[in-house]
Amino acid sequence: MWVETLAVRDFRLYADTTVGLTQGITVLYGANGAGKSSLIEALCIAAWGRSLRTHTDSVLVRHGAQGYCVRVRALSDVHAPYWVEVRYELRGGKAIESTEGKGLSPKDLVGRLPLVLLSPELREITSGAPQERRRFLDILLAQSTRLYAELLVEHRQLLRQRNLLLAQYAQRADPALLPQLESWTDRFIQVGAELIWRRRQFVEEFQPLVCRYYERIAPERLQLRYLPDGAAAEELPRELGGVVEWLRARARTCACEELRRGSSLFGPQRDELQLLLNGAPVREVASQGQHKSVLISLKLAELEYLAERRSETPVLALDDLFAELDEGRARQVLELVRERTVQTLITLTEPERLPLLRDHASALHWLRVERGTVAPAAPKLL
Repeated sequence: MWVETLAVRDFRLYADTTVGLTQGITVLYGANGAGKSSLIEALCIAAWGRSLRTHTDSVLVRHGAQGYCVRVRALSDVHAPYWVEVRYELRGGKAIESTEGKGLSPKDLVGRLPLVLLSPELREITSGAPQERRRFLDILLAQSTRLYAELLVEHRQLLRQRNLLLAQYAQRADPALLPQLESWTDRFIQVGAELIWRRRQFVEEFQPLVCRYYERIAPERLQLRYLPDGAAAEELPRELGGVVEWLRARARTCACEELRRGSSLFGPQRDELQLLLNGAPVREVASQGQHKSVLISLKLAELEYLAERRSETPVLALDDLFAELDEGRARQVLELVRERTVQTLITLTEPERLPLLRDHASALHWLRVERGTVAPAAPKLL
């Protein structure tokens, strides 16, 4: 996929700006607060229908405006044109339309403009709670197959309904609620088992990719370990039917305690993806540079995985790529990025402080960002 133009109106600090993007690597540079990350955020909205930085669309509207508009025009790998427009009005809400029609929802966009994002907001993947790594899994797999996205939406609905019934039973112990709970639990097990089965398969395929990239950046040994519902992946049967029965057995074990507590105590919402360096948890032992190196490896592996599964090359957006990396790791990362023949956007503040860029300056496309304006301009010191 190649994004030809990114247009924003009344978005963050941008009044009305259209940015033409080339194939290859484009570097967006400028001072802090100039609007570099806002352009990456706008691209995310075009790809996913929402921002990863906030759940509140109103904060994205430029001060004094009544709404925002993000529009992208792109070409697929087979040169099929694609466009998408996301509009938000303070009084009217959000409207999405694209090549595929009007009245779309964010879930209709997932996978149409494949995007791999690295940003400071995603550092929680390596340093945060298990839910951050589950979210990483879910976003990646939802982009790789529409079925996974649909299963994920259904699981969330089932979990919400099941927790509601359990909470009601915990309050008044009404036996009339039990047949409803049994019915919701049966479907919860079916959907949950398929999510677990697909996640286990994914981690087995994904781990070698991540480790290969990390070996190019740093000397430590990186491992990924999937813990379904808190258990070891080795406990899982290989076939989907076996996973259904495995999860059903866990449901029976938790049943009485669930009724007492009033919430679900088993299922894929309790999964963990452990990241280990030399056998120890990354979140506990890694330095800032190691955290960033692991995250970059995850993202480059995500790029390769999606390109293979979707038969469409994702766009790669690397916000503040070189922060927290020493020069040696930064050079390795830049080399890895240059080896990938994908459209890439990189943001940074002071390119003149990165000597490694001088060797590649002529091969990069440069855009200077200054308080809501974007213009082609190579840094003077390069």
